[in-house]
Amino acid sequence: MKSLGVYFGTFAPCHVGHFEQIIRAKRENDHALVIVSGYDGDRGDEHEMNLNHRVKAMRQLCAGDENVTVLKLDETDIPRYPKGWKLWLERMSEIISGNMPYPFEDMEDLTFYVGEEEYIDPLKDFYSKSWKNVSTNVTLVDRQVLKISGTNIRESALINWDYVTRPFRRFFVQNVLVIGAPDTGKSKLVQDLARRYSTSYSVEYKKDYQIEHQVRPDELDVKDFHAIGIGQFDMNRKNIHSPATRKVFFADTDVMTAKVMTKLSDSNDASSRLYDVFDYYIQLQNWSLILLLPPADDAEYDNIVYKALRKEIENNDLMNLTHELGGTSYKDIYQEAHSLVDKMLADGKDN
Repeated sequence: MKSLGVYFGTFAPCHVGHFEQIIRAKRENDHALVIVSGYDGDRGDEHEMNLNHRVKAMRQLCAGDENVTVLKLDETDIPRYPKGWKLWLERMSEIISGNMPYPFEDMEDLTFYVGEEEYIDPLKDFYSKSWKNVSTNVTLVDRQVLKISGTNIRESALINWDYVTRPFRRFFVQNVLVIGAPDTGKSKLVQDLARRYSTSYSVEYKKDYQIEHQVRPDELDVKDFHAIGIGQFDMNRKNIHSPATRKVFFADTDVMTAKVMTKLSDSNDASSRLYDVFDYYIQLQNWSLILLLPPADDAEYDNIVYKALRKEIENNDLMNLTHELGGTSYKDIYQEAHSLVDKMLADGKDN
């Protein structure tokens, strides 16, 4: 006969305390079901961590573990607890029944792992009546073993960074964009900042694109800039999700740059039709800080690009996140940049 452990919660985010209970549920049973629950506009949405995002992250966390199955319980159409408790229990019962790891008649014990004492009696009562041939148990877990909670993390994610399981960390990363005209030191600044904060960074995708497609800067057309913009977006996103990213991520340009370069290189009907595509990806970006590098004093083209980038930032209502670096030397620019990042991270610790 088989035993099944069930551990449910919102997991916004999943921290190491949660993970310890998942380990316990699978260790004390033949299989464990982890049920991620939530609704539209729940506590995770504040950090762009909706129910589907949390389910995906939890599946990434448990990937490759044959003794754990991650499931989703969408309670959007159920009244909030405690009014919808009976409906919630019925829906969870349906989800468990439909995802049994072995035939129902082979199951002898069902154990729930909960962090709230008020859940114990309702769970026992419901399942003892609904699943009469199965022994229902409810284990109250000790939430004080690790004195951390989802609320603590949401309020002070950077302080509690090491308690957040890896797939959920991307929801709390502070993303910094370094932007400016070509050859103004963006790449150097991005790399130096990433090394200083021991984290990851993205390179300018346009350079890789030109090498791969054997195209010179003056030969880039609308289709090239379209590919460059989407490529830069994908590269930035990949690095934000990288295990190497720790608290802060630095991006060398973004989709706004590709849009500006398209406008400056070839303003016609074909290019203007791409603006909506660029705008879509621009809205998907999430920056905590934007560092706009100054143009070279004697470079006319750099000034044109600088002004166009600044205008694009304004058009996207991002000036409140933008700092125009004004140092006269690279040392001054670097010092100002890392001071701004220090302040951003300090503010994040206080939230």
